[in-house]
Amino acid sequence: MALTLYGSQGSRSPLVNWAANELNLSVEAGDLSENPHPFNQMPCLTDENDVTVFESGAILNYLQSKAEKKGMHGDKKMAAVASWIAWANASLDPICFLETPEGKV
Repeated sequence: MALTLYGSQGSRSPLVNWAANELNLSVEAGDLSENPHPFNQMPCLTDENDVTVFESGAILNYLQSKAEKKGMHGDKKMAAVASWIAWANASLDPICFLETPEGKV
């Protein structure tokens, strides 16, 4: 399963790496000059099926569904992952991703 993440530590990419690790999915770093995000933002994820997913919440949900389809985890684990995804996406933003007066993270 080839998952490629286009991101950086200063973006929401660490959330994606964390989720992939929890789901036992291998993610490789993509060449940022080849980032397929329509607005060249991060994070963006691609897979071996020519799927492109952007926005951290969408990527997190996609990773969860990918693990679920592979039968990697049962309902209890997937429910816990979904809960942590929602929590991380909502709660970690103000802690980890501070916006500057210029509107940059």
